[in-house]
Amino acid sequence: MNRNTRLQKSLDMLNKSLDALNMAIDRQHLSSSKMETSVKEYFQVKTYLEMKREKESSKEWRSNSTKRSNT
Repeated sequence: MNRNTRLQKSLDMLNKSLDALNMAIDRQHLSSSKMETSVKEYFQVKTYLEMKREKESSKEWRSNSTKRSNT
């Protein structure tokens, strides 16, 4: 093998490694984006459920107070 052939083979192997690395970085980025989205959705649902629970407890408290005043 001459020097140019060996250099070309080394460059080809390096390019393959860089492609694999780029794909891994892309997968990692997608995973972290999905995780960030999941965390945001979790807190949105949590906040919604807490507000709903507060409204329901407020309604119960009002209905209990009106029942007591009527008797």
